[in-house]
This record gives sequence, C-alpha cells and structure tokens, in this order.
Amino acid sequence: MRPRFPLLSMCLAMLLVGATAPLGEVALRGMALPQVLAVRLVLAWAVLRALSPGSGAVPRLEPRHWAVLALQALCGVVVFNACLWLGMEGGGAAAAGVFTSATPAVMVLLGVILFRERPGLRALGGVALCVAGVLAARNVFGVGPDSGAGWSPSGSDALLLAAVAGESVFLLALKWLPAWLTPLEAALRITMLGFFMVLPWALWTLDPSAALVAGPGAWLAVAALGVLVTAGGYVFWFRGVGSASASQAAVITGLMPVSAVFSSWLLSGAAPTAGQALGCLAVGLGIWLSAGK
Repeated sequence: MRPRFPLLSMCLAMLLVGATAPLGEVALRGMALPQVLAVRLVLAWAVLRALSPGSGAVPRLEPRHWAVLALQALCGVVVFNACLWLGMEGGGAAAAGVFTSATPAVMVLLGVILFRERPGLRALGGVALCVAGVLAARNVFGVGPDSGAGWSPSGSDALLLAAVAGESVFLLALKWLPAWLTPLEAALRITMLGFFMVLPWALWTLDPSAALVAGPGAWLAVAALGVLVTAGGYVFWFRGVGSASASQAAVITGLMPVSAVFSSWLLSGAAPTAGQALGCLAVGLGIWLSAGK
C-alpha cells in the first residue's frame, strides 16, 4: 500500500460524509427523522452485507471490542445525525455542515487525551488553517459582499456542538479495535448496532401514511445517505484511519464542511459565497500542510 493511500481514502470518506446535512434536508421534507435514520441504516447494512465475504476464520470479537463498536454507533450514527439534522433548523444545511469546523480541533484534543499524541507544528498549523477556513466559510469574518450577514451563536449551536463531539469520538475510536477487523466488517457491525439503537424510536414515532406519501426526492436522498454516505463513507474512513495519526485525521475532517457547502449548492442551487470559497482554499492548504512529511 502506498504511504498516502490511507489519507486519500479518508479524504473520500469526508467528502461523502459532508453531504449528510444537505441530503438530510431533502429527505426530511418527506419523512420523519427517526424513519430516515432507520431506513438509511437498513440500506447501508444490506450493501455492506452483500459486499462482505462472510465471517470465515475471523476471530470472535471480545466484549470490549463490541463496547467500542457500540460507542461508535451511538456517537457517530445516532448522536451525530440526530443533532446535526435538528440543529440545522436554525440556519440551514450548509451552515450546519460548516459548523463541523470544530471537528479538527476536537479530534486533536482527543488525540492528546486518549492516545497521548503530541502533534507537531505542521499538524497544529494545518488544524489552525482548517478551523480558520471553515469559520470563513460560515462568514464569521464577514468576507465579501455578504459581509453584513455574519454568523452569530444561537440555541441550535448546542445541538451542532453535540454532533461535532459525537463525530469526533466515532472517527477516533477505531484505534481501539483489533487490527484484524477489516474496514468492511467494522462498518457492517456499526450499522447493525446503530439500527437497533434507533429502531425503538422509529417504531414509536412511525406514521405509515407519511412514509407512503413521501416523494421520490426524499427516497432518493435516503438511498444516497445509506449507500454512499454511510456504507461508502464508513469503509473509506476505516480503511485509512488506522494508518494515520489523530492530528492528520483531524485535519482531513476539515473536508466535511467544504463538502457540505458544495453539496448544498448542487442540491439547492445556492451558490457558495466569497467567504465559503476562501474557506475551502484554506482547508485545502491545511490538509496539505498537515499531511506533509
């Protein structure tokens, strides 16, 4: 395996995961949040199961490994998606996606606390560039002709911060899993656990009539969330994160808000602002700086 392939794989994962908020906005126009989560996870599990070669001679997971997978399912599936989609009601899908700017800094902090890593100056500089870039994308600095519409904190930001924290734990917790557990098998188990976590909520709030009248756009968005974002994103991330440091992984998550901005553009037609374009450039420079040797 080439040295930079893990980083490329992680970049592809974050480009996919960054579309979570815009696709969720489309899906939630026709379906309720618990049902969107449940259907998304069923689709992801079906795809991963079809791709899985079977258990074969794979060693059995120990209880502590199942605990890590359950933690990832809770944080990365339930908390991240529910809080992100609920929080985006305060400012739209692009703004919610850009709020994930806090993820690189949170991941570096967790890397220091949980894995005792000491990020170098390049890594810290990359994190700083990514955070500055995604803050610019949210127009904190008032860049361009839209400078009068700068961001200000709101009540929904607490939900978005919870989503960031959940995603950060999910992205790093793979390092606690055994090396023989393949990316595909890990993703398969996490989607299964996540589904059983949201199933009671989905059944309790189920409205069959609402699901039947959901338009094709909502169903296509749910399918994209399940097949591309969940199944594809998990496998790509798990394939790369085991070979990367926490600081490198943190900086690559800076692609999430960039992807959110452009996904929202493609789905809703809202062109990126000058601040968002500048932010994307800063994130790219941050990833280059951190990934450099």
